Amino acid sequence: MKVDNTFDKTELKESLSSAYALPLQSITFFPEGEDSYGYIVLSENGEKYFAKASTSVPNSCLQVASLLRHQCDISGIVAPLETLKGTLSVPWHNFQVSLFPFIEGKSRWDLWKVGKDFTDAELSQTAALLATIHGCTDAVASNNLTVATYDLPLRQELHRVLEAPEKIPAQNRYQKRLLEAIVQHRSEILQTLERYDSLGRSASVLQTPFVITHGDPTPGNLIINAENRLYIIDWDGVCLGPPEKDLVSFTGERFEVVLESYLAERRNPVRLHADIFGFYIYEWTLNEIRDYGTKILFKNNDAQQNEYDWESLQDYLPPNQELMEDGIAAVQNTLGRYNFLPK
Repeated sequence: MKVDNTFDKTELKESLSSAYALPLQSITFFPEGEDSYGYIVLSENGEKYFAKASTSVPNSCLQVASLLRHQCDISGIVAPLETLKGTLSVPWHNFQVSLFPFIEGKSRWDLWKVGKDFTDAELSQTAALLATIHGCTDAVASNNLTVATYDLPLRQELHRVLEAPEKIPAQNRYQKRLLEAIVQHRSEILQTLERYDSLGRSASVLQTPFVITHGDPTPGNLIINAENRLYIIDWDGVCLGPPEKDLVSFTGERFEVVLESYLAERRNPVRLHADIFGFYIYEWTLNEIRDYGTKILFKNNDAQQNEYDWESLQDYLPPNQELMEDGIAAVQNTLGRYNFLPK
């Protein structure tokens, strides 16, 4: 979140100190992330940690991150630390708070903000890490882990947003702008949803093997440190799903760099499908409309948070279906060069 919660940070620091047996000195709000509250935590001996307070991260996600780091020995995984009781989080009010090692470095998002990006070598390193994670599926798969479906998560929330202009009055200028935008672009959003559902039906028929996916290897969750080592953070969305669910974050002009490294690292055969990539390309847009729309209309109480959410929504209203179809065509063209297309 971009705006801090009001709970007492001194009490939180003391609770973490006790749970982890660490001499913590300070806790400072870190205004990043979408659905949780982050804090930089310093100890008296100079160690640095990241604390994350969330109401929505299942314990199974934290367990998988820990298993990937320790059982599979994947050093690029930033996993939660264990408490003295062996748990991976501590209760705090209505939150669960986890403590992570703090990674000093630049995220891909940090680089984007100043007009830079990962090098080809860093993208290759990212692809190899994802391939290693996907290859550990049999070693750490959990019966409690969410299994991806080819259907829109929280679909009812999207429909609630689309129906809002007829059901709720605007309480602030951001709600007013959003309700007007929904009226203007509702038919385009519904067309996007229809195409998404069509791609989902195609993806279901393909029956591709599922792997452990990070679920959100987007620029903010990829960090390169001073020694040029890659780390992947934020395991809120880990689930069993098709490898395309992770790889879709890298479609674009350098997709082939990622694909080549990914395939070289995967030790078991893999087939990738343009329709599954397309499904997740469309899902991203619909989820952003649903998520930011729900926050502005039904959740936010802070004007600064509303401003951030409204600005973030501008890339998706109206949904650019032409751009999404161009993206699918580019993926299909690249996959064709690797003999992934049907004969």
